[in-house]
Amino acid sequence: MARALVLDPIEVRRRNMLDTADLPYTTATELVYRSVYPRDTLERALEAFHYADRRREQTAARAAGRITGIGVATYVEPNTYGSEFYKTAGIPGSGHDAAIVRIEPSGAVAAQIGVVSQGQGHLTTVAQALADALTLPIEKVRVQSGDTAAAPYGMGTRGARGGVVSVGAALGAARMLKQKLLRIAAHFLEAPLEDLELVDGSIRVRGAPASAMTIPQLAQKAYFAPTELPPGMEPGLEVTHAFDPPPLTFSSGTHICQIEIDPETGALAIARYTIVEDCGRMLNPRIVEGQLHGATAQGLGGALLEEIVYDADGQNQSATLLDYALPIASLMPSFEVEHLERLDAATPLGMKGMAEGGVMGASAAISNAVADALAPLGVAAGRQPFTARRLAEILRKARR
Repeated sequence: MARALVLDPIEVRRRNMLDTADLPYTTATELVYRSVYPRDTLERALEAFHYADRRREQTAARAAGRITGIGVATYVEPNTYGSEFYKTAGIPGSGHDAAIVRIEPSGAVAAQIGVVSQGQGHLTTVAQALADALTLPIEKVRVQSGDTAAAPYGMGTRGARGGVVSVGAALGAARMLKQKLLRIAAHFLEAPLEDLELVDGSIRVRGAPASAMTIPQLAQKAYFAPTELPPGMEPGLEVTHAFDPPPLTFSSGTHICQIEIDPETGALAIARYTIVEDCGRMLNPRIVEGQLHGATAQGLGGALLEEIVYDADGQNQSATLLDYALPIASLMPSFEVEHLERLDAATPLGMKGMAEGGVMGASAAISNAVADALAPLGVAAGRQPFTARRLAEILRKARR
């Protein structure tokens, strides 16, 4: 479209993208965008990438006979998938998840969550959230998952939902425990609930820090002095909480990459790669960046390397890793990552799902960069993967 109208692709996007004033926005498929800010990610990415400078460099490189391209992709990633989504879509099932959180008599915290990690760092993220909610050192928090003899039932890790549902369930339980701790403290400190605060693992009277009880002291009372507790209160400090997230949350992001294609071999090199993503509140920025790197590498692998090939008889010619190329570290560029944190009011702490967008952004950004690089030659790559062999064949045809 940009080439047909003799416009920069960025200008085409700007004329068509949603803006903050358009929210909430109902799509043609009746999805409701609330906290969705793709335009913000685009503008931040253009700034970080120094887009105008890169375009000037590209003009000079093309004048020198080099084949270079710049690709941009902005996406909106639906994720989290609460029960209402499945009901509306007519899909049997639920989107809720659950957590069991217990404060031990020692003051340590033990939690069981329903989701199971395949490397996404759920245990660390939930432990951080619980430590923050109860103002305890993270070393005092132990989180487990996957034990079918102990963990609550959950709906699993899928659809970029693990962080929202596991933390949402655990936080709900922690907040209920906090209220019980406050009631116990109010009883023993003879203070109104509204005058108490939880700070650094102790509940104290505002303005009178000496009048306080630590979480271990309160836990001892909860377990071993049931007759001293407020009337009608059950002993112990354990809560099971189920959390059902909103039907959908939406992350958004922009990927911009600069590539160069060797005119003889067709080898594609990525000179620069910039990512800006909004996934709401980042519970653990290092885990967010790790997932972004991994998802983007996965997207680049599919766009540049991975292909299942069959011969005329239907025999798979790429059945082993000797024949099927996977992305490895030495083939990946250095990713420049920046974050926006536009909070979603419908989730605890304002978080949204994330990471699958890395695949979406990478696949489209590389495709657009290849198309941009080949356009002056009057040819197109046609389809992924953009292997060196395929690009070399296209370039040879262009020279004929």
